[in-house]
Amino acid sequence: MKVTETDEIKYIAKKFPIVGIGASAGGLDAFKKVVSAISPDSGMAYVIVQHLSPDYPSSLTEILSQYAHIPVHEIISNINLLPNNIYVIPENNLLIAEEGFLKLKQITRSEKRNNSIDIFFESLADVYRTFAIGVILSGTGFDGTVGFKKIKELGGATIVQDPDTSAYKGMPQSAIDTDAADYVLAPEKIPSQLMEIRNSYISNYGYTEEEHIPGNDEEIILQIINLIFSRTGNDFRHYKHPTIRRRIARRMVIAEKSTIEDYYNFLRNSKNEQDLLFSDFLIHVTYFFRDSEAFENLSKNVFPSLIKNITNNNLRIWVAGCSTGEEAYSLAICLHEYFLKTNSKDIKVQIFASDISEKCITKARSGVYSYQDVQAVSEERLHNYFTKSDGNYHINKVIRDMCIFAVHNFVKDPAFARIDLITCRNTLIYFDPYLQNKVLGTFHYSLKEKGLLFLGKSESVTHSQDLFESVKKHERIYARKFVPGKYNTQSFKPVPGNLQVKLQSEVKAFPEDDFRKITSDILLTKYTPASVIINKNLDIVHFHGDTSPFLAPSPGKPNFNILKMAREGIGFELQNAISKIKEEKENIRKDDIKVKAQSYQISFEIFLLPNDDEHLMILFYKMPLPEDKKLHDNSAQKRIDELERELTQLRENIKRITEEQQTAFEELQTSHEELLSSGEELQAMNEELETTTEELQSNNEELMCLNDELIDRQKQLISMRNYSELIVKTIREPLLVVSKDFIVKSANPAFYEYFNTNEKITEGFSLFEIGNCQWDIPEFKQQLIKVDPEFSVENLKIDIICAGKEKKNIIVNASLILNSTPEGLILLALEDITDLVTTNELLTNKNIELQKHNEQLEAFTSAASHDLQEPLRKIHMFCKRIFENEQGLSETAKHNLERVLFSVNNMSQLMADLINYSRITFVKKEYKKTDLNVVLKKTVADIKDSVLEKKAKITILPLPQINIISYQIQQLFTNLILNSIKYIKEGIIPEIKIEAIEPQTEEILEIGGNKDIKYVKICVSDNGIGFSQEYASKIFDPFFRLHNNDQYHGSGLGLTLVKKIAANHEGFIKVSSKTDQGTTFYIYLPQ
Repeated sequence: MKVTETDEIKYIAKKFPIVGIGASAGGLDAFKKVVSAISPDSGMAYVIVQHLSPDYPSSLTEILSQYAHIPVHEIISNINLLPNNIYVIPENNLLIAEEGFLKLKQITRSEKRNNSIDIFFESLADVYRTFAIGVILSGTGFDGTVGFKKIKELGGATIVQDPDTSAYKGMPQSAIDTDAADYVLAPEKIPSQLMEIRNSYISNYGYTEEEHIPGNDEEIILQIINLIFSRTGNDFRHYKHPTIRRRIARRMVIAEKSTIEDYYNFLRNSKNEQDLLFSDFLIHVTYFFRDSEAFENLSKNVFPSLIKNITNNNLRIWVAGCSTGEEAYSLAICLHEYFLKTNSKDIKVQIFASDISEKCITKARSGVYSYQDVQAVSEERLHNYFTKSDGNYHINKVIRDMCIFAVHNFVKDPAFARIDLITCRNTLIYFDPYLQNKVLGTFHYSLKEKGLLFLGKSESVTHSQDLFESVKKHERIYARKFVPGKYNTQSFKPVPGNLQVKLQSEVKAFPEDDFRKITSDILLTKYTPASVIINKNLDIVHFHGDTSPFLAPSPGKPNFNILKMAREGIGFELQNAISKIKEEKENIRKDDIKVKAQSYQISFEIFLLPNDDEHLMILFYKMPLPEDKKLHDNSAQKRIDELERELTQLRENIKRITEEQQTAFEELQTSHEELLSSGEELQAMNEELETTTEELQSNNEELMCLNDELIDRQKQLISMRNYSELIVKTIREPLLVVSKDFIVKSANPAFYEYFNTNEKITEGFSLFEIGNCQWDIPEFKQQLIKVDPEFSVENLKIDIICAGKEKKNIIVNASLILNSTPEGLILLALEDITDLVTTNELLTNKNIELQKHNEQLEAFTSAASHDLQEPLRKIHMFCKRIFENEQGLSETAKHNLERVLFSVNNMSQLMADLINYSRITFVKKEYKKTDLNVVLKKTVADIKDSVLEKKAKITILPLPQINIISYQIQQLFTNLILNSIKYIKEGIIPEIKIEAIEPQTEEILEIGGNKDIKYVKICVSDNGIGFSQEYASKIFDPFFRLHNNDQYHGSGLGLTLVKKIAANHEGFIKVSSKTDQGTTFYIYLPQ
């Protein structure tokens, strides 16, 4: 399906899946396979992030366009994302996903270049969440693994190329090793799996809002939650439902179940799938120093106040929901750095780190993390607090001893007590308000007075502001408030088997014209009696109506205890009634209760609330006093006064007893806390014992591993020995092993074959006695005596007389072999160079003979220079005289004379070129640092007549100083300039340009130069007649000419001489030309 411009706005506003595909080395082949299998109407956008060289432009977009069935674009900043399109990152950029578009950020020198895939994947997860899909293909290193974790944390899907199909396994294997991959597939199968993910997510509400879920699916989700509770004992009813729903939908995709009913049936019969879903519910994603600014703020603002308020130099910290331990260790490292900075050595730190997952706690206790786990840790901290071993990083003992790890569910298990700081980051965001309040109540109980709570950047205590106050609001740090007698002991009830509890749905507001509700609210407010709801501690948790005739605040600190708030005359009756209803479990009513100093009496009713044993409802009724009770009777009044005094006394006794009971209750609560603390310390001791046991077990395992390694090492040594012996046996050069006293220990077959001997007459004998004492050579013997660990014999030449009196030239190398014997052995390696010596002698003789021939040739050239040129000069002189002085010459005679003069000139030029060529060949090379500008100036001056004759225009740009043979380079310039002047069309003024530039390395390698030598590139260009480029390699051949002498005269040696001069300077020459478009010569000379 092709997206048109008119549809673009519609697609930008509508969410659809975004597939991020990352690769490094070897990724091109995998990209081709993935792209070629993408359907034209998949409904997804594909973003390709490849590690590219910043120095060269990328052609990845053009390459992939040849294989794709949908458009492929190179990304520009702020490009809109559309379905059924592929977007390719350009070189030297980082890629950031935004809502509906992609943003580029140019890489600076200070930024890492090997984490571009992680950066994109993390931004993709943050923006698109369940719409984000990550794919990792071939590549080295670990890039993409951290981003994969983020995608998985926020509900997306992840796919990895099967390492067996990838050119480089590093990146795919890293994602697999960290459990970050949902699927492991060959590249060509990835697009079909992407379609299954998309279809399954859409059909199971992965891409829709929560209110669209059908009601019957709520029941199945409840059954799934109940199944997980039965399996693990953990209740997820009060986890946020969108999160639970996304996790179930994600597991459905992986399990390939198209409906939630099919998945539930599969889940019931698979314990392994139940464990996997439970693990997905928990979302174990954490990093070292996550949100690094938060840890910096701890060190700057929190630790000082903690240290100031600690007691007995004992700092107690609880990391709730620690996952695999990175958070706890990060906190411990920050504390240790702070103690070093402030010289706080005497403080004992206990960091209680707890998590619901035993698997996570096991990893946390081990303190062993992979390279990708510690990517967020600075090099300094890695050096100070980690030890690298076998490719992993081990937490150092000083940090490990600060942390105590325990499997613990802070929702329902007894809380740690007397805690100075609790950190619970990025956990509460998955709880609904009810569970958040319950957990915050637990934390309030655990913290000491002035204790601190540290939450994640998306979390707050909005619903528990009576328990905590903000210290650093933006940093999510809260201080415990003092609340008398406050501790939330509420706990979860087990999920009922009949699943009658429904998932809590959003409460929808009534419309303004709902008159039934308006009428009900008015009648409820106006005509129902005043009432309160109290909890099991007799604290009022809710007021209704006007309760002032019955209740009034007590003096002193605010207190909502109903007995303390009851007006005089009511409290005694209330206490009796409440005690009775708790015993009898039946509603109760009390009438005709006189309120002191008031002109009315009251009645009240106490009701048990349905399905709630912890709360009671009290309704109050106010009634006027009967007339007969308003009459004054002295005797009755006295009796009343007496009863009132007794009642006052009784009330005082009750008050005293109540206070004593309250004191006893507080002491009991204190004892309870001490028992919890003792249990906690026992748990810590047990944890330490477990750690010690694990360490002992680890040591035992290490010994076993060491023993296995030694056995394996022994096998390797045996294998290596066999390997070495096989090499010695098969090598063609003779080898000999002798002791320090020169007794032969062994020799290889090549030795016995070469010297025509055998083991029986060699081994066990002195080296200098075997073979008729052929090795008894004083110089050789003297060198062998010196061999020790610091000295070896190298390339010693000796002559051996073999059987049959044949002389062999041998090179000997000898070195000491250290073995089980203290003195060691000497290895002698022998090489026969007899043929080489013979060849060198022949070569020397040939060189002497060649030198003689060169001298003869040089003498001939010198003679030819004089003897051949002289007749030519005379012929030229006499012909010129005849042509100028003889009268009556016919036109034919004149023409013939002109031809003779022309031929003589050509012959003279040919002779001069031949002499110059031979002189360059045989002359001694003497290089001198010379300014090319001076050489070229002299050259132009020498050919001034030719330049003026043709009115040639010569442009010379600045040239460097280099080592040259000056007269040869002048000859080179002369030949090239005269050629440019000669080969010009009639009527055209020659234009010649000479300049020097620095060549590229690729050019030097292309012409066969040495990349380690610095060259200068001299360019001589003209506007002459040019020639076809097919002759570029032939024009430097001797006597090769493109034109005959009638058109352009010459010897055919000019350019041959130019090439010879360049080669004489260890340089090169090449030419570029087109017919009628001029010619350019490029001369490359070493500087």
